[in-house]
Amino acid sequence: MVQREGIGISPGAVIAEAAVLRHSGTGVEHTVADDSGNELSVFSAAYDSALSSLDTSLASSDDEKAMLMMLQTMLSDPDYLNQIDENIRERKYNAAWAVEAATEKYASMLDKLGDGYFSERASDIRDAGYILIDAIRGEALSAFHLTKPSILVADYLLPSEFLRLDRSYLKGLCLDGGGKTSHIAILSRSADIPAVFALGDFSIHASNGSIIAMDGKYGTAVIDPQRRILSEYRLRCDAAAKADAELQKEAGLPAETTDGFRIRLMCNIEGLDGVDGAISSGAEGIGLFRTEFLALQKAYLEDEGKMDHVYQEAVERMSGYGPVTFRTYDIGGDKVLDGMGINEENPILGWRAVRFCMENKELFRSQLVSILKASAVCRSVRIMFPMISGSEELCEVLSFLEEVKSECRAKGIPFDENMEIGTMIEVPSAAITADVLADHVDFMSIGTNDLIQYTIAVDRGNEKISYLYQPLHPAVLRLIKYVVDSAKKKGKKVSMCGEMAGEAEYLPILVGMGFDELSMSAHSILEAKRRIRLLDKGSCTQFVNHVLSLPDAVSIEAALKEFSEQYGKA
Repeated sequence: MVQREGIGISPGAVIAEAAVLRHSGTGVEHTVADDSGNELSVFSAAYDSALSSLDTSLASSDDEKAMLMMLQTMLSDPDYLNQIDENIRERKYNAAWAVEAATEKYASMLDKLGDGYFSERASDIRDAGYILIDAIRGEALSAFHLTKPSILVADYLLPSEFLRLDRSYLKGLCLDGGGKTSHIAILSRSADIPAVFALGDFSIHASNGSIIAMDGKYGTAVIDPQRRILSEYRLRCDAAAKADAELQKEAGLPAETTDGFRIRLMCNIEGLDGVDGAISSGAEGIGLFRTEFLALQKAYLEDEGKMDHVYQEAVERMSGYGPVTFRTYDIGGDKVLDGMGINEENPILGWRAVRFCMENKELFRSQLVSILKASAVCRSVRIMFPMISGSEELCEVLSFLEEVKSECRAKGIPFDENMEIGTMIEVPSAAITADVLADHVDFMSIGTNDLIQYTIAVDRGNEKISYLYQPLHPAVLRLIKYVVDSAKKKGKKVSMCGEMAGEAEYLPILVGMGFDELSMSAHSILEAKRRIRLLDKGSCTQFVNHVLSLPDAVSIEAALKEFSEQYGKA
């Protein structure tokens, strides 16, 4: 028996046989080519084949489409392609070696920049390179098959490998490494596959057919568990299934505290495939439509009609349930358009979101027109802008929106003149000036994922400093409370759409602060609704006042645990 604790990535308790995948490198032969022209021809044919293998129409979700588009973009990077061409023409490498050398050059550069974000991008580049090498060899891209219901145990898993798996057989995922913000983590959660990462040398001890017991909520996994532990995991599986069934019965109930305080629970989605889950979970609207995932697909970016259709269908399907909040393109960082370039030293603090959009106004104008058109279909459309740093930037964006509205009026394009406009609060400078920003918008939405890491100066994907990523850090809580208070004083609505909103353990604090709305994944809504219905708003408010006087996250966490034992414990 081998037992490990890692990072819980996607919840769910599972017991199944292991299917083991360990990578032993590309196995490329390093030979000098006699005919560079022939190697260039081999590479050209393989390149076309590789791009065809990444056809986004084969994806089953918007997250998967975005992933395929990202790989297409990396394979189309001119610097990368020029390096391969140079390796073949000047160094006389065979085609596969030329690709491997170019891939490792760029991946190693990112590896040297540190863990977290950059190591995840290095993994993506290697993924693109492996796809090309497979195509050069003429090997099938579906080399690894699941033939029966299994938990996949691997040293690591590339996004393209995940997308080629038969998900009907994939019952769970256990990886030696990885973090919560990796693309594999995003895909696992999107596909609702239980997953545990950062398990160390777990895959070395597993064999095909080994019995694996895992719990994606608590981040634990066991190989060939003893009878007692196996029984424990069976109980966990049964309990999880019963809990999900019970929660589903409450989907139609309001998220209202025992003393009558009502919170609107909404859903975060990336495309139309998320609408059904939002409705079935009892969501009262879409609090965050991440529109950039569609923009990463050329078919949508180049055809305004297709974008119009998606936005309008989302609004129509949510009609009667609640508003749809479109966040304008948060392009940049690790979400890069073809031809945009990926050479920034610090892309997370770089040319992204409204900064990018305001320098690409035709692209931005096209999106704004599509959102305005959707508002005419059903007057429950909202728009909000990401990465706003202060009032000057916000006013510039709002001025451009007014310009686009004037153009629509001149062309006879109908839209809701009273459409609500909001801004994201995810930069400390925006949080500190929230009282000023509130004068210009109808609502504010706090994006905690970025706000936390910018406030504490910690890359939440970096395993070496992950302990510093603390949602309960006093500075973070004080900023959040200031934003809420600023919105309330100006009579504006305030919501939260970051991961913190979907963590049930934080709900006493969020309820006590007085949020009007919380937006989260569909999977989190049912649990959040039950927890809120057990809480008392008055007690939560008093608790928040106490929490804000505490000196550190450890003290706050202890106080929260004690409070939860008295109130709102399901």
